[in-house]
Formats: sequence, C-alpha cells, structure tokens
Amino acid sequence: MNTRSWFKRPRTLAPLILSGLLLFSPSAKGADSAVTVQAGPAAGDLVCPDSPAKPPHPPEADLGQIPTSVELGALARPVVREQPVIDPSVIPGFVLDDASGPRPRRIAVWGDSHAAAGPFMPTVVERLQSHGVTVATRFLAPSMGRANVRLPALHAYCIGPGWSTELAYTARDPLQVGPGLMNRIAEAGPDSYLWLDLRGADRQAIVRQVQVVYRTPEGARLEVSVNDGPEQEASLPAGPDSQTLSIRPTTSISTLKLRISQGRIVLHGFILDYLHPPLVTFDVFGVPSATAQGWANLDPAYLKRSLHGEDYDAVALEYGANEGSDLHFDPDRYAAGLTAAMQNLRQAFPKATCLLIGPPDRGVLVRRRGEPLDLLSYSRNVQRIEAAQSQIGARFGCAHWNWQALMGGEGGSYGWARREPPLMGPDLTHLTPSGYKLTGEALAHSLGF
Repeated sequence: MNTRSWFKRPRTLAPLILSGLLLFSPSAKGADSAVTVQAGPAAGDLVCPDSPAKPPHPPEADLGQIPTSVELGALARPVVREQPVIDPSVIPGFVLDDASGPRPRRIAVWGDSHAAAGPFMPTVVERLQSHGVTVATRFLAPSMGRANVRLPALHAYCIGPGWSTELAYTARDPLQVGPGLMNRIAEAGPDSYLWLDLRGADRQAIVRQVQVVYRTPEGARLEVSVNDGPEQEASLPAGPDSQTLSIRPTTSISTLKLRISQGRIVLHGFILDYLHPPLVTFDVFGVPSATAQGWANLDPAYLKRSLHGEDYDAVALEYGANEGSDLHFDPDRYAAGLTAAMQNLRQAFPKATCLLIGPPDRGVLVRRRGEPLDLLSYSRNVQRIEAAQSQIGARFGCAHWNWQALMGGEGGSYGWARREPPLMGPDLTHLTPSGYKLTGEALAHSLGF
C-alpha cells in the first residue's frame, strides 16, 4: 500500500462537511473535540508499509552460565513457597464481589519488563476470566513498536518510523506524561502513521469508539480512517494541557488508521469504549528497563488530567528488578526515590487501593575465569528492595507482595532455573513462560481472584 496516496489530504474540507462524512465539534469538556467518521466495510488484516531495514543485531555477548549444582549446593533445590491471601479489607479495590454479587472494577498495573512482556499479567487476567468475569483494556498506552511490550488490546498494529519516545524513568526534569509513563511524538509527514487493529481474538469488532489522548501546543491536523473507509481530517486545537479527540464511527471499529497531516502531536494513548463494556478493566503499563523513578519524575496532576475523568479502584507498581541490578546498590538512595515515587502516586490516586509487587530473585552467571563467585550479590539487593517496599508502602497505605519469597527467598532464582521445566531463564533475571505463569497464578491467589 502506498501510504502517501492513502493519506492524501482532501483538496477542501467543505465537501466532507456537506456530505456529512466529517463532523468536528467541541465536546462538553470544552478543549476536547469529536469527529464522526464514515466507516468502511469490515476491514481485513493490516499490511504495514515497508519500513527502512533495521541494522542486524550484533551477536549477544557471552554473559556466563548458570552455576553448577556443585557450586550451588542447597541453592540448586527449587522452592515454590505459596504466598498468603491478602486480607480483603486491606485491598478493597481488588475485591470484585460484595453482598450483591460482582461489581465493576478499574485496575491498573505499572511495571518493567516483567509486566510488559510474557504471560505474567495475562495469567492474572485469565484467572479472572475463568470465573466468568469480563475483562478488557480501557486505557491503551502508546507503546506500539517498543521492544518486548505486549498489548493484549491490539490484534495487530503498524507504526511509522517518524515516532520518537519520551520515557518518564529516564527524564531529567519533571515530565508531563499520560498513564503509560511515556510520550510518543511525531510531526506531520508520511512516516507519522499509526494503525491499530482493535478486533478481538475471534477477529470480530468489539470497540465502539476511541478517544485519542494527546497534547499539541501549537495545534495540528490528524487524518483518520476507520475500517479502510475514506480518510477524513480533524483539526486538533492548540493547548498546553492534555486533550482528547473522540472518534465516533458510523459502525464499530475493526481498524483505525491515523496520520499527522499538519503540526506536531505528543501522544499519551487511547481510551477504548466497547460495544459490551467489561465488568473489569485491567490496564497494564509495562516499560522494559523501567524503574520506580518514572513515578518520581512525572507531574502527578498532569497524569491525573490525562485520564480525562477516568479513575482506578486499585493500582499496583511492579518495580525493583532494574534498581537491584546495580552491584553498588545504595539502600538509602533507593528508599528516597521510592518515597518520592509513592508521594506522586498518592497525589494522582489518593483513594485507590495500592499494591507494591517486589522484584523476583536474581542470580549471578559464572564466566569460568576463576574470579571469586558471590552467588547472592544480586539476591541481597532484591531482599533490601523487598524490605523497603514493605516499609515505605505501608506509610502510603500500600500492601506489599513479595516475589522473592515466592521463589524461596535469597538465591531462589537458581532452583527455579534448574527445575524441569525451568521456571527461570538462562540470564537468571527473567523468568520462563512457565515461571511467569506460575507467578501470575500465585499473585491472583493472593488477591483473592
């Protein structure tokens, strides 16, 4: 498909307005806007435009091997220590049932690569669904195209090379971001396309309407097509704050194609409205390599506004693995950063049930060069992080779930790696799919799911 011709701008806007294909109007929120789009027939699978070839990845460095059972001794024995069910009165926002039966819940989880990829969080969702609870994503983060990020709300996507990324956890100054803790930024041009296939697992349309959440200080224009229907242009008013563009098609949305035709947009994500609203919305905002510092670096008031009236009954933060990878880990510095993060979290969500999910145990790989081997150098960092999360979380009304304890405590990663089939990956940092699934089942059990 030729993206330049697909996104060719109409000569004038008047014919579209007169034909009723495009209706642009302010919403009740004042600065926000809406566009009614003439949808095409049911769309087929996305075929992404050709992108410049990426350079080949350099061969991975030899980071070492898992210690032998002789070197590990008792640590070679795999341990799975069942974690207790958390008192429902401590985590009311996660509790689905009351005296009258199931009740709606909005849940959000922020984290690093453990939450972003693999079956950890999907297993928690599957546990809910196995009891007949309908679950779906409400706020879709703009993390399309980011490596090792799983987006269950999307059947497929295409994103142009014109999009850049701002990450909260690497920001030097307070950053205005949406709940994804990242901004995707692009300027008008053929490489600013972003296509979403929003169909369900059975390839049937399930989305009724989409709100694009963005900021454009100088104003912009966005070209929109639903289900491969006629491309239509919407004007995005200038403003310093987060705004929304509601895309209201004449039928349900299978595919949504966007491209910036004028100006520059800072994209925060998408709010999805479903034909059949789920009982539970479960938003996962995972960013590989992220740390809790992302919460310390953001503007909590802006993040709250970027949700545009939405809120969460329960929030969970899953961080610590990347902080604990520093062999010169400073517990006091970590505690100060986590405290700042929790202060911002509570400013954004003062009433939500809060849960801190500690990092999994991490092991040390052996390079076989005769250097001294401290098998627990990373494990001790993880233990300090788990302890800090428990203590600091309690000050902010947050429960704590100890992932390292599930694995048997310090050094548990080795036993998980040597189990058949393995529960820990060969890097002794990330889990195998089986390990993430087991962890998801254990967390769901602790939450009473």
